[in-house]
Amino acid sequence: MDDADQYILQMEHISKYFPGVRALDDVHFGVRLGEIHGLVGENGSGKSTLIKVLTGIYHPDDGKILFDNKEIEIESVDRARSLGIAVIHQELSMAGNMTVAENIFMGRFPIKKRSFFVDVAKMEEETTRLLNLIGLDEVRPDTLVKTLNIARQHMVEICRALSQNARLLVMDEPTASLSNKETETLLDIMCRLKSEGVSILFVSHKLNEIYKVCDRITVLRDGQYVGTEKSTDLEYDRLINMMVGHEISTIFPQHDTQPGEKFFEANHIQSARVNDVSFYLRKGEILGFYGLVGAGRSEVFRALFGIDKNIKGDIWLDGKNLKINSPVDAVNARIVFAPENRKLEGLILKQTVDFNITISILKTLIHGFSLNKKLNEKIVSGIGSKLKIKTPSFDAKVANLSGGNQQKVVLAKWLVTNPKILILDEATRGIDVGAKLEIYHLVYEIVKMGVSVIFISSEMPEIINMCDRVYIMNQGEIVATVDRQYLTEETLVKYALGGQ
Repeated sequence: MDDADQYILQMEHISKYFPGVRALDDVHFGVRLGEIHGLVGENGSGKSTLIKVLTGIYHPDDGKILFDNKEIEIESVDRARSLGIAVIHQELSMAGNMTVAENIFMGRFPIKKRSFFVDVAKMEEETTRLLNLIGLDEVRPDTLVKTLNIARQHMVEICRALSQNARLLVMDEPTASLSNKETETLLDIMCRLKSEGVSILFVSHKLNEIYKVCDRITVLRDGQYVGTEKSTDLEYDRLINMMVGHEISTIFPQHDTQPGEKFFEANHIQSARVNDVSFYLRKGEILGFYGLVGAGRSEVFRALFGIDKNIKGDIWLDGKNLKINSPVDAVNARIVFAPENRKLEGLILKQTVDFNITISILKTLIHGFSLNKKLNEKIVSGIGSKLKIKTPSFDAKVANLSGGNQQKVVLAKWLVTNPKILILDEATRGIDVGAKLEIYHLVYEIVKMGVSVIFISSEMPEIINMCDRVYIMNQGEIVATVDRQYLTEETLVKYALGGQ
């Protein structure tokens, strides 16, 4: 490390052990004063554990932490906060029915002199100053937080940290659920805070964001420190190599599909947020749906799958008209849906891998009051091996798996039903680059199994490299259909923004 006086934070020889697992093994890195420092690595690389050590949730088994060039003990979250270390998590902790000002000063409201009453005027004045500092002057201090979108709630969380004199902001996947425009705003705010002297540790799977705002990048792999480099000196391919431990010539597999005849049609699908959508799907096809956040991509399939009420429309599969009023009807018709929010809608996190995989085929496995354990084990081990699900055992809780392996469990749950159509909604959201590559390969394997795939994504490279055709949506309507040979970023953006 260079001159220690340049650093606000230094973590030296940090190790953390759990039963049977070495989560961190002799990790060292530092964040300089007034820099945005990227922390990257695959799921399971140790990023989350390192952040928990830094913020007082875990205590390191070995190593030391220096803050402002002084060795410190961070025995609690309150201690970290008192030092000026604050975390902005992906899942926000906002009180929706309280105002922006109340959320910022929650637990430490200013009190009027010689009274027991909250000094609302002082609280709102300071809130206004903080909002102006990050360029959010259009939001009023008395606005209820529940009326703000997720991006602005993130910004309120940043204001809360700044009100506590935070000097090191740890931002853990803050853009995971934001639109492109909201992400740009948040990245701009990070650069503004940097210019004000705030140091930022930025954790993200979105490497384009890391390159856009970070001065330096630290890579972890398998709980170990791999290296720290200036972002301007670190080529993208070499960063990938540092993360996964081997060369990846391309993130996307060679496109290898041979679409056949049309076998599925949805005509005039309409719901509260979908306006007269019609499309078709061919056998052996990867069909893309693209649009900006709020365009209605997911809503089309929530209506089709019977999750949201379908006001009108008809669905045809293999020449037969289907009546789908619920997800059960869709699954019985061999149409399955892996939703965007796998943790909330795709999995039962407190249950085992085995339970989550077989819940969709219990009628096949249970005879009378007994479970056919031999068949259960054969199905679970077979699909687990085919999808390469990494788990200590199939009795392990799904909550303890990485994001990529959780997504594989969702796929396994539906593949054991022998579907004809698999709908994937943001299949790679929140997972690392190595796991993304595995998911892309799996999509092609699934097509070879005779399943046609509908691939919904907001990631343009995925759409361009994976899909045979793409429907582009804007404001609840399909505005264009583009064949693979004409897919470019310019085309996608033009139509997604409503162009002709």
